[in-house]
Amino acid sequence: MEGNVCQPGVIHKYHDRIYVMRTMDLAKVDLNLLVVLHALLETGSVTRAAERLGSSQPAISRALAKLRRLFGDRLMVKAASGMMPTLRAEAMREPLATLLGGVETFLHKPKFYPSATDRIFRIATTDYGALAILPNVAARFAREAPGAAIEIVSFSRDVFRMLADGQVDFVLYADNPVSGSFRARELFRESFVTLIRQGHPLLKELRGAKDVLPIKLFTTWPHIVVSIFGGQGGPIDTALAERGYKRHVALRVPYFATAAVITAASDYLVTMPSRAARQLAPRLGLVMLKPPAQVTPYGYRLLWHERSHDDPGAVWLRRLVIDGVKSAGEGA
Repeated sequence: MEGNVCQPGVIHKYHDRIYVMRTMDLAKVDLNLLVVLHALLETGSVTRAAERLGSSQPAISRALAKLRRLFGDRLMVKAASGMMPTLRAEAMREPLATLLGGVETFLHKPKFYPSATDRIFRIATTDYGALAILPNVAARFAREAPGAAIEIVSFSRDVFRMLADGQVDFVLYADNPVSGSFRARELFRESFVTLIRQGHPLLKELRGAKDVLPIKLFTTWPHIVVSIFGGQGGPIDTALAERGYKRHVALRVPYFATAAVITAASDYLVTMPSRAARQLAPRLGLVMLKPPAQVTPYGYRLLWHERSHDDPGAVWLRRLVIDGVKSAGEGA
């Protein structure tokens, strides 16, 4: 019995040899020849096959000669009504039609139907990006693609590697420099506003000028700072320092919504991008004021990888986001 057992190495060599043989056989096959064979099987005539393929009779005859050499079979033989397939060719009819149909599907650009997809689109962003974009997109997304889903991925230092690796489809990000093979579309320009609770003692000191906060009042009260990656400063602090002022940061959190909720229950001030503020202030009873240290408005962008630029599903969602921003009157 031991003499009948194949050694693993022998099996691997056998399989490698079969793979090489198959590769060599496929290398000999001209796909156009198979198209000709399919036409001959369908029409039973060199003349009609030539007409169907927009070719000449001599070209079809030459192709048939090559097919005969390739398969070692006459394939099509003369008959009273024209030509008829050999048994070998007849056995090829169905698998050949399936093969060519698969090749046609493979070569054509895939189509995307939002109403039929169950695709999960992954977008990396902060809660600011979600607050600024999703309210303008969610209703239409649900209506056009009821079986699909959007998954928000927490923003981290790895998001651009994840975008490059295909782990996320899009990143929502400010106009800071980004390295990599990424495309970008600016959605809008953004500025900052300061939020305080209704009934905050600071409001009495404004003496009716409830628009721009005086810098001395702004720096008198404690602040919440939203810091995604940590760090001690931000654009507001830089602008204050240029005027010789500094604020007391009493609390740092990574989420804008959390900062707004705490502000509504305290005497803290929080300064954040205006689109997040407009979503949160009415729901929490917060007052919006202009900070005294104005920061140059910045661009907020949608980024995607070069390789997904022409993907039909990605194109559809990009357009949905851009249209959603436009419909809200926020540029793009």
